[in-house]
Amino acid sequence: MFVISLALLVGVLGILGGMKIMRHGLQAFAGSHLRRLLIWITQTPSRGFLSGILLTALLQSSTALTVMSVSFVDAGLLSLENTLALILGSNIGTTVTTQLLAFPLHQLAVILLPVSTIGYVWLRSRFRFFALALSGLSLLFCGIALLQSLLSPLAETPLIQNYLHSLGDHHLRGILAGTLLSALLHSSSATTGIVMLLLSEGWLTLPTAFCFVLGANIGTCFTAVAASLASSPPARKVAVFHVLLNVFGVLLFFPWIQPLSRFITWFDGNPARQVAHAHTIFNLASSLIVLPFLSLIVRWLPPFGQNFNNS
Repeated sequence: MFVISLALLVGVLGILGGMKIMRHGLQAFAGSHLRRLLIWITQTPSRGFLSGILLTALLQSSTALTVMSVSFVDAGLLSLENTLALILGSNIGTTVTTQLLAFPLHQLAVILLPVSTIGYVWLRSRFRFFALALSGLSLLFCGIALLQSLLSPLAETPLIQNYLHSLGDHHLRGILAGTLLSALLHSSSATTGIVMLLLSEGWLTLPTAFCFVLGANIGTCFTAVAASLASSPPARKVAVFHVLLNVFGVLLFFPWIQPLSRFITWFDGNPARQVAHAHTIFNLASSLIVLPFLSLIVRWLPPFGQNFNNS
C-alpha cells in the first residue's frame, strides 16, 4: 500500500510538474512579447474574448492567464471590461487541454520526453524553451499513464471504495469534491484528467464525473482570488468575476446534469472523451451566455467590488 501511495503521489506530481514546465516553457518562448501582445490584442472586448481563447490554448492554463490579467488590471494596463472578456475567452481556451488529455498519447510521450529534453539542453536559440514545453507535455502524459496503471490495485482499498460508494450520484458531494481537489491541485485541467481516469475505470458514473468537472471550475478560481487580495479594487473585481462566472455556470447546469450526461453518452462512448466533452460544453455555454451582458456586468461590479474591498 505504501508503494502504491508513493507511486500515486509521483503520478500526480508528474501531472502538475508537467503542466508547470510546459507553461514555463511556453511563456519563456514567447518572452517579453507576451506582455505587449496581451495588451495589444485586448484593446476591445471582442478581441479580448478571442485572445483569451487563443492564449489559454497556447499557455495551457486559464489560471496563469487570469493571474496575469489581475496583475495587469492592478497596474492599470488593461481595462476592466476587456479583461473580463479575456477571462470568458480563457474559460473556453482551457478546454483544449482536456480534449488533449482524452487521447492516449502516453506512448508517444515516452519517446518525446528524452528527445525534447535533449533539445532543451543542446539548443541555444529561443526554441529551446519550446522543447522544454514539449518535455512538460510529455511528462504530463507520463504522469497520467502512471496513475492509470495504479487505479486498479488502489480500487481494492476499503477507504477509497467506501468514499466513492458514498458519492454515488450525490451531485452536491461531487461538486464539492471537485472544488476541493481543483483548489488543492491549483488546476482544473489536472482535476479533469484524474476524473477521466476514474470514469474510465468505472469508479464514477458520468453524472458524478460531470459534477467533479463543475466543481473543478470553481476550485481553480482560488489561485486568482488569492493573487488579488493585496491588489486594487479593479483587480479584485476580476477575481470576483471569475468566481461568479463559474458559480453561475454550475447553477445553470446543475438541473441538467442527468439529461446532458445521457446526451454525451449517446454522442461518444469513450469515457475519457465524455468527461472532456462535459468540460467543453460547460465552459463554452457559460462563457457565451455571459458575453452579451458584459457591459451590464461591468456597471454592476463597481459597488460590489468596492464592498468586497472594504470588507
